[in-house]
Amino acid sequence: MALHPADREARDRLFAAAPCWSGVRRAKEAIGLESHVLLHSGPPAENGHVVPTLHSAAVACVFEGWAADFDEADELIASGDVRLEPAQDRNVATPLAAVVSASMQVIEVSDGAGSGKPAYAPLNGGGTGGAPAARYGRKSQEALDLLRFLNEEVAGIIAPAASEPIPWLPIIDAALTRGDDVHLRHLEAHKTLVEVLRKRLPSAFGASNIGTFVAEWPIFHLNFWMAAARCALSAAAGVKESALVTAMGGNGAQFGLQVSGLPGRWFIAPADVPRGDVREPYTMENCTGAYGDSALAEGFGLGAMALSYCPDMKALHSGYYDDSIFMLPEKLLIDAHPGFPASGARAGLSARAVVETGETPVVELGLVEKSGVYGGLGAGLYRPPLASFEAACAALNED
Repeated sequence: MALHPADREARDRLFAAAPCWSGVRRAKEAIGLESHVLLHSGPPAENGHVVPTLHSAAVACVFEGWAADFDEADELIASGDVRLEPAQDRNVATPLAAVVSASMQVIEVSDGAGSGKPAYAPLNGGGTGGAPAARYGRKSQEALDLLRFLNEEVAGIIAPAASEPIPWLPIIDAALTRGDDVHLRHLEAHKTLVEVLRKRLPSAFGASNIGTFVAEWPIFHLNFWMAAARCALSAAAGVKESALVTAMGGNGAQFGLQVSGLPGRWFIAPADVPRGDVREPYTMENCTGAYGDSALAEGFGLGAMALSYCPDMKALHSGYYDDSIFMLPEKLLIDAHPGFPASGARAGLSARAVVETGETPVVELGLVEKSGVYGGLGAGLYRPPLASFEAACAALNED
């Protein structure tokens, strides 16, 4: 199919972007985030927030000192005195149930080419499965302690490593050639991040408790890539008539996307539960719908849209979809990215291609227990509703 001229321009802007890790800053300073405002994943919650997001919000309220304890935090949120907004509308990407507040430290990724907006993501790490972590919607002292550790200890130690910006696309390109899909599997990209930190920070970092923590949690890298993807996609936003996807994510109940030609406008549909292995004794009935801004990985063109690079994830997802999903990059992604010379990976998700083929992209997402008590339940694959892409293309035609 012929590429629409507007999509060609948006593609060129996307491909020209050069996301670089450039700092770690408080959200208040980075984006002017106000007191009593929390940023959540995915589109606006049209029918109210799912429980894990509310639990994470309560932990953030205590972290900020807006509430003395979780009960007081719940009352504060219920009163409406705390406002929740989509993180991507502030050029922030946050995983699963995690929320971002003014005093939290965020990874800053800037466009070395100068066209994209700086993008941000909170620090990630600690807690797998049922372990307490706010990103899984756990409301506990342990989740609060982890949040404090990441923001009050880890952030300050790693920040000097970005005193000279670090280009991120070469890290991703190399990781793809070594078996990452750079969403659920980012072991190789994480190794490179650890090497960068050890090289740029004092020699004592490697053996320190923070150095050990960072090295033990490959998920630590994920949010760097989420911010990098958001930064690059922001460079492609604002091209009239373009259907290039520039934002994408789930809030646990709904999944939404934005396209270049209509910046800031969400196209939203109900979010089903991703299909995958759920840890015992739970089932898919215990899970929220699609959740998290990490869907930006696939919005860019990687993650589940790059499974051909990642035998580990192909094996993990086998049995849930047939091999036709491995043809989706050729059908839905606009072109090979020039910033990926080693891997040759494609990028640029076209909503027009989705509508014309009738095939939606495939997205890797974590599974979160919907009561906010039992944490992460696994990971799976998600196919966003075709209706969101159709609505975006229809709106472009009307605009």
